[in-house]
Amino acid sequence: MMKVLLAVDGSKPSMVALDLVASLPWLADTSVQLLAAYQPQVDYTGGVGGTMAWVGDIEDAIRDEVAETLAGMSAPLLERGLKVERTVVRGRAADAILDAARDGEVDLIVTGSRGRGPVRSMLLGSVAAEVAAHAPCPVLVARGASVSRLLVAADGSSNAAMIPDLIGAWASFRGMSADVVSVVPLDPPGFELMVGLYTLGDERLADMRREEQLAAARIAEDAAARLSAVDVPATAHVRRGDPANEILGAATELKSDLIITGSRGQGALQRLLLGSVARNVLLHASCSVLIVRTGAASHSIREETHHDRHR
Repeated sequence: MMKVLLAVDGSKPSMVALDLVASLPWLADTSVQLLAAYQPQVDYTGGVGGTMAWVGDIEDAIRDEVAETLAGMSAPLLERGLKVERTVVRGRAADAILDAARDGEVDLIVTGSRGRGPVRSMLLGSVAAEVAAHAPCPVLVARGASVSRLLVAADGSSNAAMIPDLIGAWASFRGMSADVVSVVPLDPPGFELMVGLYTLGDERLADMRREEQLAAARIAEDAAARLSAVDVPATAHVRRGDPANEILGAATELKSDLIITGSRGQGALQRLLLGSVARNVLLHASCSVLIVRTGAASHSIREETHHDRHR
């Protein structure tokens, strides 16, 4: 059974996330946990108010109002035949989401972007950013109410390599078209000079670039073939430049409404932290973004493998 944790707060971005979850064709036994967190108003009485009955009454009223909001938001999910659980938690939103994801061993967290300012569609709210950076499972940050065309970033990492298997296990994107993009990074400053001094010069540099191009093409073509094998027809593309910029540019040019990329965190906390490419894509994409990290999707994939063996 697939478990989806949908974090909502009644805002317009969280309604977009709700619409996106309701629009996707999930597996029949998928369950959705609607989670909302609230924080009581600051007590300006120096702690005295905390002992008064009316303080508890106000908090009860807040909880009841949030619970009522969740009940209303359940309707489109129930209409799709999804199992729905509603949870209201007292505390910081990011902490509540991450705790619920760990405790419930969920397969996917979905949240709205909740950007601020004049370009809020291209900014990330603090809750979504914190959840994406520290989640124990894939995170889908919704910026659109539906998905029809995927852009998959393939870089040869273990995070990116699991994306086709994950998409096949979830089955939510079957039948959609996809583009797979593998980016050859630009040479670092001074690289050509170094090559000229310590190797055979321009000829060797040209050979190295051809090898990089071929390696990127193999990565993209392999991912595209694996996606096509799970009923997501895919086309491979190779680009050269800054990886995040090229992924974002490709998404715009190809009219993608969901970018899927690995987290590729670095160091001892690589399962919990986003790499710079994933972070920049998540921060600046105008469409929805799905972040996948190593080991996080293993539950879904194991379950799908188990079902396949017993069909």
